[in-house]
Order: sequence, then C-alpha cells, then structure tokens
Amino acid sequence: MSHGASGEGNMEPNLTPLLDVVLQLLMFFMMCVNFVTNQVSEEIVLPESMSAVPMDKNETDVLFVNVRPFILKDYESKGATALQKLTDKFKEGDPFIIILGEEPMRFSEFKFWLRNQFNTLKRTSKDGKVKTTIVMRAHKLTDYDQVYRVLQMCKIEGFRQIKLRAVTKSVAQPI
Repeated sequence: MSHGASGEGNMEPNLTPLLDVVLQLLMFFMMCVNFVTNQVSEEIVLPESMSAVPMDKNETDVLFVNVRPFILKDYESKGATALQKLTDKFKEGDPFIIILGEEPMRFSEFKFWLRNQFNTLKRTSKDGKVKTTIVMRAHKLTDYDQVYRVLQMCKIEGFRQIKLRAVTKSVAQPI
C-alpha cells in the first residue's frame, strides 16, 4: 500500500500530542508542588543543632517568623533609600522581626501584628480555634533572651503550636 509518491518527501512525526502531555505534566507539578519560598530568607542564617528535624509535611497552616539582630553591613547592598529606612528605625544590634511580605518590625510592632493575625485566624476558622503553627527562624547571632521574648509573645497572644528551626549539624564519623 502506498501513500503519495514513491518514498520521496519528508516523514516527520506529529509532536503535538507529546507537547500536550508535557505541558499538562508541567502545569500539574506547578500546581501541586509545595513551595517553601515563604520560609526561606537569605537574611537569616540558622544555627546548627544535632537534634534538628525536618518540618512535617502534614503541617499546612504555618506562619514563619524570622528574628535577627540589625547589622548595618548586612544591609549596605540594599540601596540608599532602603538602608535609610532601616537605619532610621533600627540601631546596630537591635533585634527585629522579619515576616516575608511585611516591613521589618520592632518587637512592639510585632506584638500588635501578632494579635491581629490571631484574631483574624480565630474569626475565619470554622470552630473558632486557631490551629496555626508558628515556625520561628532565629538568626544564629540572635541572643537567647530575644528568642524567648518572641516565644512568650506568641504564647501570650494565643498561639499554642510553636516550633524552632535549625540546620542539622553533621557529625564527623570516625574512620
């Protein structure tokens, strides 16, 4: 059985169905992958801990709170206006809170913000209970008393599930 001329011409496969499948898979993975960009900040260098455990994948309602001291040299590359805003608000060594999507804030501002978050979460929950987990990421140069103050603020405002983040410390194996 012959189609067309005697074997002359280009025979190319139809790639349209293959491209359809590839694009559908790409969209599926883009929609289903749990992105962790909201917990990653280059401004926070986590401390090391041998007992650090990865985050549980079942935790879906999470609020990330980053704490660090203000160090001027870390922010010199941000630009003149951003640096001016920060130096007007913080002095060298002052602790501050970073929540992605929000302006850096002092502890007093954070307490007010946290109270508003708790009230909003309580109002929007079905049973009136807040099941949000606070994941605190403290920079390794942050003093423990500052970490403790943030933990206390979270507890006082009503958050009961609070976790600390750290980098797993690798232990050298004896040879």
